[in-house]
Amino acid sequence: MMMFLRGTPSDEQINHNIKWLRREVWFEEIYSTNEELFEKDEDLRYIVGSAKVERVLAREGRTDRLREKIIEAVKASSYKYSS
Repeated sequence: MMMFLRGTPSDEQINHNIKWLRREVWFEEIYSTNEELFEKDEDLRYIVGSAKVERVLAREGRTDRLREKIIEAVKASSYKYSS
């Protein structure tokens, strides 16, 4: 389980960030096939909710790092919920 040092993002913040991220082709592909995980996995929701999405999407390197974190969390969540 992930440590939540900055507190848990609100559902409103998470939904706001998902809305912004869904404008990105790479995220839409991940989200559309894993929507249920984005709704129930707290680690994945924390990653999405705590990201400063507008800043991240402005820089390619930051976008790549966020994409890698999301992909890792989806893989871990898929494993966690498949057993």
